[in-house]
Amino acid sequence: MSFGINWHREFFGLSWAYEKDRLVISTVFEDKNKAISIAEEIEEWSDKFTRLTIIEKANDEFAICCYQDPQISKTSKNVGLYRTGMRQSGGYEQAKPMIEEKSPLLQIAYAEDVRDMNTYQQISRLVPLRKCRIISEKDLKKQEFYYEKTADSLAN
Repeated sequence: MSFGINWHREFFGLSWAYEKDRLVISTVFEDKNKAISIAEEIEEWSDKFTRLTIIEKANDEFAICCYQDPQISKTSKNVGLYRTGMRQSGGYEQAKPMIEEKSPLLQIAYAEDVRDMNTYQQISRLVPLRKCRIISEKDLKKQEFYYEKTADSLAN
């Protein structure tokens, strides 16, 4: 069995919301079929082995890396979400203290038109993220961030 992760980077961006006393991070896809496919995978994730790592990078940017530990995965697909190049301003600045206080929930969303919030649809259930960390780019050298480093190196 492979412990690699199939990284999906083709989502438009993130949407931040607050629901059930927790922050919700929605990865917003412009391709509805892709959103449905990924939602089906993450809804099978074990709530105990989910990971969210936010990597604060130079130039006021950040990356998000979200996956289930592939060593316990019941599926061979091992889906992960990774996107870099997002700005550390606006929504992220407001969300960061909430992320540090309590692990957020993850959701897959679809937007027919990403500029129009009225076209956004929830595709997946709210998935709890067990282990949530905010790190700096230099922390990627540590062995504990192996999957994050792999995702980051494939994006560059």
